[in-house]
Amino acid sequence: MSKTMFCSDDSTTKEVDLKRSVLTDLETVSNDISKLDSDITGWDGSLLTALPLLSDVSTLESDIKTATTDTEASSAFDDSDSASVTSEVESLQTLIATTLSDLVDKESEVAAIGFTSTVQSNLKTLESLANDLLIALEAKVTSTDATTVKTAATGIDSSFASAISAY
Repeated sequence: MSKTMFCSDDSTTKEVDLKRSVLTDLETVSNDISKLDSDITGWDGSLLTALPLLSDVSTLESDIKTATTDTEASSAFDDSDSASVTSEVESLQTLIATTLSDLVDKESEVAAIGFTSTVQSNLKTLESLANDLLIALEAKVTSTDATTVKTAATGIDSSFASAISAY
């Protein structure tokens, strides 16, 4: 038996790990958004308790950047990976819509502590980062799934537009 039979191709192993990493990154982003939404809905309107929300946003920004970088470094997804990623994107669309709606519901409280411009700026940054990620994902999924990702991206854009205009 040849030694090479027992060795794995490093590039194949790295690519499989990278594709798994993209899905894990998306799950992390989902968890970040869930935490942000929970903190938004639990926020009592005070300045002091708004600080953890800023930390949530910072973490989310960082994790979206990581997901984008990993996606861009990955080769095209096979059917299975594409389906998993697309399903996660659809779940994210719903979660983002809920979170942004909950944030809009807190607009008067945000205004009362003078954070309107901060929230609007953060929303614009998150919208841009989300768009970058969705463009990268659309380029890696199958053509059928790309249509679904594009539809989800349109919904996410709409949710951000509504939230930004509220602030």
